[in-house]
Amino acid sequence: MKSTSKIGLFLIITCGVFYAETDEVKSVMEGESVTLNLDLSKIQGLHLLLWWFGDKGYTVAQIDGIEISYEDYELFRDRLELDQTGSLTITNTRTKHSGLYKAEINHSTGTLYIKFSVTVYESPSVIDAGEAERQLMSVKEGVSVTLNIPQLQGNELIVWRSGDEGKLVAKLDKETKSSPLYYDERFRDRLELEKTGSLIITNTRTTDSGLYRVKISSNKQTLYKRFTVTVNEPGLSSAAVAGIVLSLLLTALAAATGGLFYLRKKSELDNLKSEISKRQTETLEISEKLKEMSRISEKLNEMSDDSERLKDLSKHCEKEMHKISDRLKEMSSKTKEQISEQETPLSDAVIMESAGKGMNEEAPVLSD
Repeated sequence: MKSTSKIGLFLIITCGVFYAETDEVKSVMEGESVTLNLDLSKIQGLHLLLWWFGDKGYTVAQIDGIEISYEDYELFRDRLELDQTGSLTITNTRTKHSGLYKAEINHSTGTLYIKFSVTVYESPSVIDAGEAERQLMSVKEGVSVTLNIPQLQGNELIVWRSGDEGKLVAKLDKETKSSPLYYDERFRDRLELEKTGSLIITNTRTTDSGLYRVKISSNKQTLYKRFTVTVNEPGLSSAAVAGIVLSLLLTALAAATGGLFYLRKKSELDNLKSEISKRQTETLEISEKLKEMSRISEKLNEMSDDSERLKDLSKHCEKEMHKISDRLKEMSSKTKEQISEQETPLSDAVIMESAGKGMNEEAPVLSD
């Protein structure tokens, strides 16, 4: 279709045709941008470019000389981008932006009209989320679960889908400030789409388990986020929960990348499990050795404590022995002094007494 536009422009330039008209069809998914391309560089003597919308022809944007301006039209508020080539871009589209767009180009040799037919349709059943962030959610059956999304700015279009097939679940257009719309009968009266765009599933059932995806479209960007929800039966063991989560992940992996990739990953997972088992055995052996070393260490500490107590006792005994020795020396010294004091007076008395006796005794009478 673009080639048709170029032919029309060529006729204007080369043949001096004053009026030409061509059509181009554009299709775009709701929430994305669409560009209606022109190339004013091939038109000489441009005076005025006007962009019209709808059968009635409402002016939405224009270039007068080199000055670009936009009409205050609520339907396109903050959505239009017109550049110097004359191309018009509509961002964050809605189905209400479907319709006829017409470019009126006034130049030195006449007027050229180029029409575009734009169709904005709802996002398809399968959303290409690419490398979107994935979050795992696990709840007991009957408990509510909330799928939270990033903070919104004000005019986003939020579309929630579930399952690998991307079945439409709920939609909220914050720009229109209208109530949320719900589509999936499985969740009758069990869905709450908040003003923040977060989705709450109440009174959950095991059949609610699976993949949930949200697309958030705004004037600035389009964001995706994914959730894997697991609803467990009451009393389900942790091993069973882990098995369900693993099964869901493997199913999603197989659907996204094919059976061959899945088998390779499964083999790698089996090898990893085997390696983990070996490491667990080694860890248990090391743990037992550490326990034995701990017991030995405790015995050594006890022996060390006994040794310290023996050293203290030995020191105490040594001190007591010194005290006893000093006491004995002291007693011995006192005894010697007492003996010395008594010995000298006694000896002199004995001597004097003996001498007196000798002098008083009469000499024996000798016979003739």
